[in-house]
Amino acid sequence: MRLFTFFAASVAAVNALQQQQHPFVVQDYQDSALATFQPDTCPIDTVSCQRSDVDPCCSPKNGLLVLSQQWDTRWGPSDAFTIHGLWPDTCAGKMLPGDGCDSTRSYTNISSIVEATDPALLKELNTFWPSNKGDNNWFWTHEWVKHGTCVTTLHPRCYAHDDYVPQQEVVDYFRSVLALRAKYNVFQALNASGIVPTEPETGRRPKNTYTLTQFKQAIRAAWGVEPNVKCIGRRLQEVQIWFKVRGRDTYYPVDPWGQDTCRLISYQQKSSN
Repeated sequence: MRLFTFFAASVAAVNALQQQQHPFVVQDYQDSALATFQPDTCPIDTVSCQRSDVDPCCSPKNGLLVLSQQWDTRWGPSDAFTIHGLWPDTCAGKMLPGDGCDSTRSYTNISSIVEATDPALLKELNTFWPSNKGDNNWFWTHEWVKHGTCVTTLHPRCYAHDDYVPQQEVVDYFRSVLALRAKYNVFQALNASGIVPTEPETGRRPKNTYTLTQFKQAIRAAWGVEPNVKCIGRRLQEVQIWFKVRGRDTYYPVDPWGQDTCRLISYQQKSSN
C-alpha cells in the first residue's frame, strides 16, 4: 500500500509540475500507466474543440490544426507542394510549447523508425517532405518532437493494449500527414483554377504575379474554405489549410485562424526538375 501511495503521489507531482511548465500541454493522461483504453468506446461524431469532457484519446485536445505546404523552387517534384508540417494548436488558436508535449518521446531516429516499419513510407517522405537544409531526418525529428507529440490521439495510451507496437504513433503521424497532403493537393487545386507556376524571374520584385484573392478563391473552389498564404517579399512560401477533427482522425477543413503575408504572389516554376 505504501508503494502504491508513493507511486500515485509521484505521478500527481509530475503532472502538476508539467502543467506549470507547459500550460497548453494536455495533462489528461493521469494514471495512464494503469489505464486501459478501448478505442471502440469513442463516440464517432465528436468534433474537436466542441467539448471539454472528452477523453483526449477520442478527440484531439489540441483540436485546431494547420497543414502547411511549402513551395520551394529548389526542392520536391515540379508538380507538387512539399510538406512543412501538421501543427496542432489549442482550440483558442494558441501555439503549443516550442519543445513539444512529451519529452519522453523525443525520438531523434525518425528515419530508422519509419524504415523499419514501412520502407515505402520513407520513400514517400523523402519525396514530399524534404528538408531545405538537406537533412531530412533532422527536419522530421523537429516536426515530430515539436508537433507530433502534441497530437493527443496518438499517445501510446490511445492504442488498444494488445495492438500497440512501440513507436507506432510516429509512423501513424507521418502517414496521416502524407495522406492529408495527397487529399488536399494544393498544386492541383491551384491548377484547376488556372493558377500555374510561371517562368523564373530574377530580382526581388518579380512582375509576373497572381493576387492573394486569386489564391484564396482557388482553394475555396476546391474545398470550401480559404487558406492562409505566406510569402517572402512577393515570392510564394507556403499555403496553409486549417482543420478540425471529427472523431479520432477524420480531418475536415475550416476557415483560417492565421494571417496572410502576401498581396502579390510570385509562383515560379521549380528549378530542381
